[in-house]
Amino acid sequence: MNKILHSVISLTVVCATLAFLPTQAQANRCIENRAGIDMGSGSTKIQVTEVNICQKTLGKVLYEDQRPVGFNADLAKSGNNQLSEAAQQKGLSALTEMVNKANAFKPQRITGVATAVFRTASNGQQVIDRFNQQAHVSLKIISQQQEAELGFLSARAALHDNNLNDEDLLVWDIGGGSMQMTTYRQQQGVKTVDIYQGKLASVTLKDFFTGVLQNKDQQADSTPNPIGSLRNTVLRYVNFYARTHVSAQMKQEVQHKRVIGIGGVHGYSISDQVHPVNHTYTLADVQRVSKNNVWKGDTELKGEYRATDVSNLLLVEGYMQALKIPQVTVVKASLIQGILLQ
Repeated sequence: MNKILHSVISLTVVCATLAFLPTQAQANRCIENRAGIDMGSGSTKIQVTEVNICQKTLGKVLYEDQRPVGFNADLAKSGNNQLSEAAQQKGLSALTEMVNKANAFKPQRITGVATAVFRTASNGQQVIDRFNQQAHVSLKIISQQQEAELGFLSARAALHDNNLNDEDLLVWDIGGGSMQMTTYRQQQGVKTVDIYQGKLASVTLKDFFTGVLQNKDQQADSTPNPIGSLRNTVLRYVNFYARTHVSAQMKQEVQHKRVIGIGGVHGYSISDQVHPVNHTYTLADVQRVSKNNVWKGDTELKGEYRATDVSNLLLVEGYMQALKIPQVTVVKASLIQGILLQ
């Protein structure tokens, strides 16, 4: 009897194990290591993440890095609207080094996007073709609308909250050379996307400041710091720009939706200066810090992006004032999360 019982138990265990194996195999087939690259106007970011391609969700981050590469600053100094050989070499060197590190995690693919500065430069596509060939990646230049929609997808993925509706959110992405605000609404039963595509961004505001207000040589790597008493002038300009360039529909949407800030300006520059509580900062928080930091020179500021840090505060402050944005919730996302899921 004990032998029969033992045999039955053994058979049950074997059957259960066999039943589990296909499920486990299926689960393993759903997981891919993918690498995503966000090549922006002022920095290049990379991330390797476990992606569940069956459920379209992101898992463990295996590797991430970002490097400052001033493509936008280089183009501003160009006399022929082309990215220089020096900038290309610097960009390729940073990209190759990050890709080599990413390859240690054996990603099934390495894909990415290039944004504003490559849309503007007359040799932008040629530069990206060179990067693809020499760094063995697959980058493509995307439109500003594609950038906005990809940013929204990245924010949704990074929030990890399936209970949120797209219509509840407005995603605000600030890069070096462009700014996007993206939200969805129902119009006669049809889901419609609203996108603000702005040209005033981190590097473009800094260049306006140094080139116009301070009359500095644009051929040099100018810094606006300390901004000092010009703070109010910059704020008036940003406020005017936001009020006159953002549509009435977007102005209405932004006041009753949850505003999610993504990208380097929100995620690093503003956050590192304001130190938001529970990942959320208010207009009052930004005002308090900007009033203090405008008097600091580069030697008193920290980090590789200090030339734009203080003007970033004024950029965000001016838009929040003009559009009556009470607070921003920062999500550590760029375009990469969307790239990984596509």
